[in-house]
Amino acid sequence: ALSWRAPSGEAAGPRSARRLQRAMIIVGIALEILAAGVGTTSKQLIAYSSHVGKPWIFHIGATMNVALGPIIDASAYAFAPQVVVAPFASLDVIFNALTAPYTLRWQEEELTRVHILACVLVAAGAAFTSVLGSVHDETLTVEEVEAQLTKVPSFLYLAIEAGVIIALILCHKQRRFSSRMQGVVLGVVAGILVGNVFCIKCFINIVRSSIVMDDYHAFLRPTPYLLISAAAATSLGGHVFMKRGLGRYKGVFMITIFEGAHITTACLSGDIVMAEMRDAGWWRYVLYWASVWLIIGGVLIINTLAEKSQLRRPMASDPSLPLDGFS
Repeated sequence: ALSWRAPSGEAAGPRSARRLQRAMIIVGIALEILAAGVGTTSKQLIAYSSHVGKPWIFHIGATMNVALGPIIDASAYAFAPQVVVAPFASLDVIFNALTAPYTLRWQEEELTRVHILACVLVAAGAAFTSVLGSVHDETLTVEEVEAQLTKVPSFLYLAIEAGVIIALILCHKQRRFSSRMQGVVLGVVAGILVGNVFCIKCFINIVRSSIVMDDYHAFLRPTPYLLISAAAATSLGGHVFMKRGLGRYKGVFMITIFEGAHITTACLSGDIVMAEMRDAGWWRYVLYWASVWLIIGGVLIINTLAEKSQLRRPMASDPSLPLDGFS
């Protein structure tokens, strides 16, 4: 794997390299926090557009959700390891829990002490993961990316993930779940799809290594194009499922389910597919995943507070939303 090179062409000393690495991680975290804010705003705009029946508001929210948010998100992964950045997507839950009672008033959400406790758990978990997560963010060449993606653990992970998504969609189409569980399925599928950030991470690695080596032969291979296409497809697919869910269920309910699946998928793929925790000691590994589950716990608390997950009436203003399955 390639290491970062100083602009002057001279090798950076160990201390300056570590300082640069920390600075890049801070920038990556800041970008992910910004992406979380954009994500909250976009989802609330989508929900609001269905409520008032104004398509132009939906298109603004959709553009932010499909284009602006993923661009900022991808920029974050260019600066920091996936296992460090991904947990900060949970701040979307905090932003939504704090603002939904005011921005989505018709959904009759309330901000309680338990909400605040859950937000503290999410924030603490995200802070701990930033410290405990891997700080070894290598820049891989196209050959190394291909080798990483074709390892047995990567194949097994992707096969299991695909199986879970297909099973959930089939069960939803056959109406085997209650109304609340149908909302859970929509949020989980959307979160899993968007959580596959290793696609954009690998693409960024190829771009960075090509620039550092001043060798662009990687773009004569299909790998970078397959990766960016997969990243775009999963982002768009996640948006489609969230659009359907937000048209029928409360924003707090849907976004917490979405982010729980998103964070879990992103951290798992960073650990298994990208192997970013391979150099971590057992104690650091255990504490990292304990921090991730602290985030998930806070997310689940917020979700359980949404007792009436389904809106009083589906958003009839959006006829594209099927109420009993997928079209």
